Amino acid sequence: MPKIRQDRMEENQRRIEAAALALFTRQGFHGTIIREIAEKAKISTGAIYTYYPTKEALFVSLVRNYETRMRPLRDQMFHNIKAPFSGQDIRQLAAHIRSIVYDNADYWLLMYIDVIEFKNQHFAQVFQGLIEKIRRRVGPVLNEARRQKGWCGKDPAFVFASMYMYIFEYFLIEKLFQGNRHLGVSDEEAVEGFVELFSRGIWNSSNGMRRTRPTQNSNHHLGPARQKEKARAYAR
Repeated sequence: MPKIRQDRMEENQRRIEAAALALFTRQGFHGTIIREIAEKAKISTGAIYTYYPTKEALFVSLVRNYETRMRPLRDQMFHNIKAPFSGQDIRQLAAHIRSIVYDNADYWLLMYIDVIEFKNQHFAQVFQGLIEKIRRRVGPVLNEARRQKGWCGKDPAFVFASMYMYIFEYFLIEKLFQGNRHLGVSDEEAVEGFVELFSRGIWNSSNGMRRTRPTQNSNHHLGPARQKEKARAYAR
């Protein structure tokens, strides 16, 4: 195939997909018709069917192209993890997630469209088997955490996946749902809060708050009958 023809085909596909993405993410898949895509792309309706046999095939192409774009971003994010529950690595993970969400908002909008209009046919694999995917990527460093003194006893892959999804959810709410500081703080302050929760909250500590029996001193302000009642409550 002559190079000029190949270049023209690629340019047409780029215009079609850019138009489709803009329309799908604004008015939904079923709310968009091929003629609107053609008009926005400045191409004939028939030409669109030259490249995509159906409107759903066009949607699938958008999803696949975005997945190709997202894959190296995820690879880089996991590649940099050395001490997954350290403050430094949690901050770094949060920075990667923030960039993935904020710089690729249309990808997540396509996902929500897929959930609503296709019952998540095209994105389900992103979440299926998440724990096993995480183990394959960072299993050795997670096992190192399990061997450290004071580990909470939970499966570190489960803990990491929970942290990973929680941070994703935070940035998705901020970006797509107009969260507007939905946790009451800036992104930077929220990340520091996550660091505190996930780097310290998962470790056993002798300084942690524990439920203990009341001492005589702690009950000195109560009457004798109330002291006995409180002691019986703790003993249950």
